[in-house]
Amino acid sequence: MSFSSSAVSATIKALLMGFCLGVANIIPGVSGGTFLLVFGIYERVFSILNQINKSFVLKWLKLVFSCFRRPVPGLKHVYAFSRESGFLFLFKLATGAVVAILALSSLMKYLLLAHFSLTYSFFFGLILVSVIIPVKMLKRFDTWAMFCLVAGIGITVWVSAMVNPYDKIKMKSDHLARTSQVRFVHNEDRDDSVAGSGTIVSTIQSYSSGYYLYIALCGALAISATVLPGVSGSLVLILMGTYFDVISAISELKRFHLETFIFLGIFGLGVIFGGLLFARLVSFVFFRHYNATMAFLCGLMTGSLYALWPFKKTVFMAQQYVKQAGEVVCLENVTIQTNINVLPTKDDPLIAAFIFFVLGGITMMLFVRKEAAVSAGDK
Repeated sequence: MSFSSSAVSATIKALLMGFCLGVANIIPGVSGGTFLLVFGIYERVFSILNQINKSFVLKWLKLVFSCFRRPVPGLKHVYAFSRESGFLFLFKLATGAVVAILALSSLMKYLLLAHFSLTYSFFFGLILVSVIIPVKMLKRFDTWAMFCLVAGIGITVWVSAMVNPYDKIKMKSDHLARTSQVRFVHNEDRDDSVAGSGTIVSTIQSYSSGYYLYIALCGALAISATVLPGVSGSLVLILMGTYFDVISAISELKRFHLETFIFLGIFGLGVIFGGLLFARLVSFVFFRHYNATMAFLCGLMTGSLYALWPFKKTVFMAQQYVKQAGEVVCLENVTIQTNINVLPTKDDPLIAAFIFFVLGGITMMLFVRKEAAVSAGDK
């Protein structure tokens, strides 16, 4: 098992591509599928995922167990099998993506807490321009495509209107308040990364089993969206009201709290099973109903602009209980963004929001042009 300079270069290239995929996955509006197209590895990744079945897993496990009996030959066989099947390349991509997500989660949490309107303005610009991607991939725009487009818009707007962030925050806060034992601590001892002021209480209750199932479903749907060109997995998490929970948990990994690992582990299982199942489903659907699928994706992305409008009606919550690293922080007089879109007021940073909107559009336009250049080169 030797490593030549070309193998090292290939590994570095795969890790860098994976890092870009991780950046795409944590930023709503940037599609991991788009990066796969830009890098020219979209079909390669799908072919690797489609070969993972029961016999593949059993063979791989057999090779792994052989390492315990004969470590050196066993590792050589595992490495050879992983390289030949493409699984090693997939592992390198995943490693780079995980590094990017871990590095950026704290920054994204801060931006959403401290600069909500500006952050959403940037996302709005990203999504608005990225709609070009599925539109360009349409082969024709007939009546059926129009129906799928309208259906995608309607579904996204309906989900965005129904999933009110305030209601979810209120339910979660009430649950934590009921299942916690109060232990007052001085305000100066609390974590300053949490917005608002308040006291800390210790909790004896983890997330409910129902929420664990829901977060696994969110992981499956998010990875399913990620592999589609032009559709953002993070946007799916926003629509389902779990984006902030996920990036908060990732940013708290450094605290080494068991519940955080369990939460992200269940989310990760949803990602794995969702990715394996959806890889086959998307291949089937794209092969049989390509044009309708692209029109539907275009509708989903267009409708998501409703959810990403940067100016929302705000409400105040007198007390909000939030979970952080095994403890529950009781915040006072917290400002909550609802899902009700409003026009900007004189108190809103309108000029700055417009600048970030333009920056988001320019950023995505660069990716669109890069993808067009790659596609032209393939032809």
